[in-house]
Amino acid sequence: MSQLVLFFALQLLGSWVCIAVGPAREPVLGMALGFLIGLAVAVFLSIPLLLLGAFTSTTVSAMLLVAFAAAVGLAARRGRATLALAVRTLIWAMAFVALCVPFCHWDVSAMTYDSQVFVDYAIALQEMEGLPLDTLTHLHAWGSFQIIAHALAIITGESHLYALAPAFSISLVATFAVALHRGLDELVVPARRRTLVVILVLAALLAIPLVRLHVVYIHANWAAGGYLFVYVVLFWFADLKDDPSYLLLAFLGLLAFSFARVESPMFVAPFLVLTLSQTRLRRAQVVGPYLAFTLVLAAWLALMAAVVPDDSIYLTPGRSLLMAATITLIFPAFLARDTAIGKWLVPFVPRLAAALLVLVLVLGAVLRFDEFSTMFLIWQRDLWLGSFWGHVLWPTFAVLAVLSRWVEAPPFSRPLRYGIALFFGLIVLLTILADEYGSGRYGSLTRVTLQIVPLIWFYLAITFAPAWSRLTDAKASEPIR
Repeated sequence: MSQLVLFFALQLLGSWVCIAVGPAREPVLGMALGFLIGLAVAVFLSIPLLLLGAFTSTTVSAMLLVAFAAAVGLAARRGRATLALAVRTLIWAMAFVALCVPFCHWDVSAMTYDSQVFVDYAIALQEMEGLPLDTLTHLHAWGSFQIIAHALAIITGESHLYALAPAFSISLVATFAVALHRGLDELVVPARRRTLVVILVLAALLAIPLVRLHVVYIHANWAAGGYLFVYVVLFWFADLKDDPSYLLLAFLGLLAFSFARVESPMFVAPFLVLTLSQTRLRRAQVVGPYLAFTLVLAAWLALMAAVVPDDSIYLTPGRSLLMAATITLIFPAFLARDTAIGKWLVPFVPRLAAALLVLVLVLGAVLRFDEFSTMFLIWQRDLWLGSFWGHVLWPTFAVLAVLSRWVEAPPFSRPLRYGIALFFGLIVLLTILADEYGSGRYGSLTRVTLQIVPLIWFYLAITFAPAWSRLTDAKASEPIR
């Protein structure tokens, strides 16, 4: 089986998972998400095979086939599997694969030392046909998601999936375009303006040199940013439309983000707190997928705490247990949201979260001033002076952020704007905690910052596009004098 066939299978699998458990009235969004969701499903279903030492070409192929059949069967039982929809998913999958052809034919992937580590571990998993605990020990510096994703090459005859990053990027760009178009539709922006905004924002996103690098770069950050985008945007749709059918896919995206990098769970916490506290969805509508997410992530972090070395400069047993405890404790706090004190606290949660993080940052900067002053200045230099950001990107974001204070905020926007702000606060925390983070185009702090860029563009688009539309409509309606 070639990479193209695998990508075709993952696209179909993800599309039918979206049809089966996602929003019934969003088939196009589900097809755009197809590869992202199919890849996440394949990775998480592979973990039991890996831990059991049963990761072979046969078992992986059977697993994908069974998952696909289950998704189609569930869609049929729910009355969603129509012939017309099946044809549309097939056409979309063929179009997706057609875009992947050049990247599968020519290996244009960019690689660094970290990339080679991902590939070497993926090859090792294929050769061992599993993930022994002594191998899991070595994943204290690299997230497991990309390694397992590349190990899916076991059914292709390749050593790794050198076309994985471009295929992921094609699906992410399609998801971004469809989600932004649908979001602007919900915000009553006319069709022609929606299309223009989507084109302009995508052009701005892809104009960033660092984004174009990560389209072909074998690493974890672009995938992490993509899956964080999936969670936040799907949760936004769920609240906007009062439709919990988005949530299972949203939490699957958040789980993929959590597994993408070892520090990802610390970024998960604020987004969980913000979305769960500010949503108008009822507790019963959220609790099912959220509980499943919490159990899986907490169990994985507990497992990592049992195997990673004490002297790791990245993930240690203490840090892993702290993240597991934090993720776990958010769940009972969510259950208490509907109590009297919970209802009283909900409006203050974003500001309390921001104040708590500021306090932690101040204490950390004082206690580890040398580490903070060194790494923070490196990050700031790369942020504002790095040509890989396109020079004008962050000044543009800063200006638009200030201007947005005079624009009517879109619905359910507090989790987005506070989430973006807290994300940057947590990067500052990394500069305090880190003993070793590279600088420059390939530096860790630069790559971590990239993860929030798609969400920033989405937030700015849904903030300014409706205001621009209202302004132009008002001018058009003015009488001619």
